[in-house]
Amino acid sequence: MRFKESYSGISLNRTGGTVVNHGIVGGGSNGIKATDDVALLNSGLIRGHKGAGLKSKGDAQVTNYGIITGADTQRPKQNDGDGDGLDIDKLARIRNYGIIEGTGANGADKNGAPNTSEGIAMGGGEIHNYGVIRGAHHGVLVDNGDLGPAHGKTRLVNEGTISGHNGYGVKLIGAFNDSITNNGVISGTNGLALDMGGGDDVLTVRNGAQFNGTVDGGSGSNRVILEDAKGGTFSGARRMQHLKVSTGTWTLNGTLDANQQGRVHSGATLINQSRISGAITVESGGTYTGGTVDRLNVAGTLRLDSPPHSRTRIKHDLHMEHGSSLAFSVGKGEAHSTLKVGNRVNLDGAALNLHVDNESDELLTRQLRVIDARQIEGRFDAITSNLNTLVPELIYTRTGVFISFKRKAPAGA
Repeated sequence: MRFKESYSGISLNRTGGTVVNHGIVGGGSNGIKATDDVALLNSGLIRGHKGAGLKSKGDAQVTNYGIITGADTQRPKQNDGDGDGLDIDKLARIRNYGIIEGTGANGADKNGAPNTSEGIAMGGGEIHNYGVIRGAHHGVLVDNGDLGPAHGKTRLVNEGTISGHNGYGVKLIGAFNDSITNNGVISGTNGLALDMGGGDDVLTVRNGAQFNGTVDGGSGSNRVILEDAKGGTFSGARRMQHLKVSTGTWTLNGTLDANQQGRVHSGATLINQSRISGAITVESGGTYTGGTVDRLNVAGTLRLDSPPHSRTRIKHDLHMEHGSSLAFSVGKGEAHSTLKVGNRVNLDGAALNLHVDNESDELLTRQLRVIDARQIEGRFDAITSNLNTLVPELIYTRTGVFISFKRKAPAGA
């Protein structure tokens, strides 16, 4: 270890190099400093006492099983310090199974901007995280080193934890088409978990994903994909233009206010407990229920659960394709949820599937409203139910669809 204040533990000057560390590397400034491309395999401890754990002015390939730390040790004659875990000026390929951390920063950079401490600061590339990446300020920053556009696109796969202890979790700057897959925790204490920046970006959310803070797709045309056979929960996002529910049963409990075209694929279910702008298409074999959406096109199933489940509201139009189904549930005490549609409903030969929790003669005196709309077009092609002694009958008006009940005729009558 080299502890002279201006020294790095290992310096690779004017040439590339490979470092394999199973012990301890420490430097008065950076742990390791490279002026060109560098490859690092670490299962030990690397620490920069007033700088980065690894500082590279070129590209870097890092595989970490140990601990890489950047710090800002306070000194009487040297106040400016930028303690990033990894500080890669160009492109990086990082696989982390251990801890990469920035523990502090102080003063200002060469341009007078305040120094901040990131777990990883890089110019683009790939991060596969199975461990912990954390910064005293931010978790991961992708830029050109001066908060300008990055040098290349970024692919991030997170199976661990990425956190900013006094800032955002992950921030990408630039107009590249980036992709992030999250099956772990991305956390920002300033209220921003993820900012994907410019470009046409893709966020894939798995069952284990947790975002502590806002998710912002940034400018461009962006997609969020909910994809896990185990399903999961997603708390919504800003500036995501396309929602795709690929597999599993997913609950949306936050808004998607920029959605333009969304899709629920066959075999998938979306339980909306919030609001989605734009249109959602439900493929044959897919299911949608709850919340508010601007427009809904259904080739699969639209499910109307009885209270206390979320009521379903469609702000503008509903189109039920031929072969689709509306599943209408009646709970105890004839509790039910009427589908509210702000404009037009086209039934187009869909089927109504009725499920009654408690079949009783009280239904003979009830008329239940299934749909309340400005205009009803078409009729249901068929109605099925789980009733044994009663028969449901449909009543249509210009603005509504109702169910009444009569007693089933005795067999042989």
